[in-house]
Amino acid sequence: MRIHHLLLLALLTLSACGFHLRGSQVATSASYSRLYIDSVAASNITAEVKSQLGVADKTITATAGEAEYTLRLENESVQRSVLTVSAVTGKVEEYQISVSVRMSVYDEKGEPLLDNRGIRVVRDYAFDEDAVLGKFTEEEVLQEELTQRAASQIIRRLEAVTKNR
Repeated sequence: MRIHHLLLLALLTLSACGFHLRGSQVATSASYSRLYIDSVAASNITAEVKSQLGVADKTITATAGEAEYTLRLENESVQRSVLTVSAVTGKVEEYQISVSVRMSVYDEKGEPLLDNRGIRVVRDYAFDEDAVLGKFTEEEVLQEELTQRAASQIIRRLEAVTKNR
């Protein structure tokens, strides 16, 4: 019975301090309800933005004419670069992976509220030549995580721009 009380006390303490699970802050307080997303060479981030907005019950419209705001996402790119090389062996020890995209936000009249702003998220990871398959899987997971983080940043910027209108 004591363990139940301790667990209950821990849950109450966490909820009282404003703790949220990572990724649980979705666009619920945004002042818009209908959004059109125009995507040019940004398919992965666009899909993630739509997914996160769907969780928040925001309507993604089929045309810009039906929407309160238009979000334009373009030029998504994923880059991997060498971060460190072993001085002894000359082999790569760390890579850096980045996901970037350009975003613009327009009101229903087509006036730009945010024009061609860049979003870039970066992570680095250790590379082990003896575990190549595992490291490639790790890179894919990191790329997915970076795409989610970029989508979250896009939504936060969208909320900030539309909040005071």
